[in-house]
Amino acid sequence: MKNAETLTVAEKAEILLAAYQKHADELLAIEEAQQKLVTLLLAILGAGGSFLAGMQVSLSCGPKLGVTIIVVAIVIIGLIYTAVRSRARATTRALLVRCEEALGFYQSGAFIHDDTLYGETLKNYPGLGGWLSWNYALVPATGLGFLIVLWTL
Repeated sequence: MKNAETLTVAEKAEILLAAYQKHADELLAIEEAQQKLVTLLLAILGAGGSFLAGMQVSLSCGPKLGVTIIVVAIVIIGLIYTAVRSRARATTRALLVRCEEALGFYQSGAFIHDDTLYGETLKNYPGLGGWLSWNYALVPATGLGFLIVLWTL
């Protein structure tokens, strides 16, 4: 049985490329899952708010409280999911950078004469993408809007 010390350079490169592809696919899946959740929550809350605004009858306090609890639970689930996915995204990005380092992308002369394939700034890639989390601020904002419509009818 082989281990990392007995693998050939070609075998190591093949393993690194497979790991890199796995991490890249996982990053795409994480980001798509986040976008789908946000889109779904915005659609639910937006449609519900529109429905309530178009109602001709006001709800009594009991149903309003029940709907409020549901909306708060949906928003909390969205925020927790977002926090977990944001950490997973950063971790996956860090794994991609580690694979890139192992493949020599940051090593001068490895791919380009007297230069690196990737600049040093790309090593900060795991910390980038935080702006994606701002999309998820739309969920509590939409939930708040829904509750305002609910309680002002």
